[in-house]
Amino acid sequence: MPLYEFRCDKCDHVFERLCRIGSNGKGLTCPKCRSRKLRRLMSVFSARVPGESPSSSPSGASCSTCTSGSCSTCR
Repeated sequence: MPLYEFRCDKCDHVFERLCRIGSNGKGLTCPKCRSRKLRRLMSVFSARVPGESPSSSPSGASCSTCTSGSCSTCR
């Protein structure tokens, strides 16, 4: 299952959820305000080449949960 990023249109909260392919987040609610008015965001992802170390990410930034420097935790 892919990990999708959503933004709540009501409170502007951004969060991630694992969703079935093709579900588009149907039935999800915002964990902060419980609104169903969500927008799926286009997210940046990082793929690691075998033998490449996680510290050699293209952006040069990282956090404790990713190597791309662009996940919701890094912001």
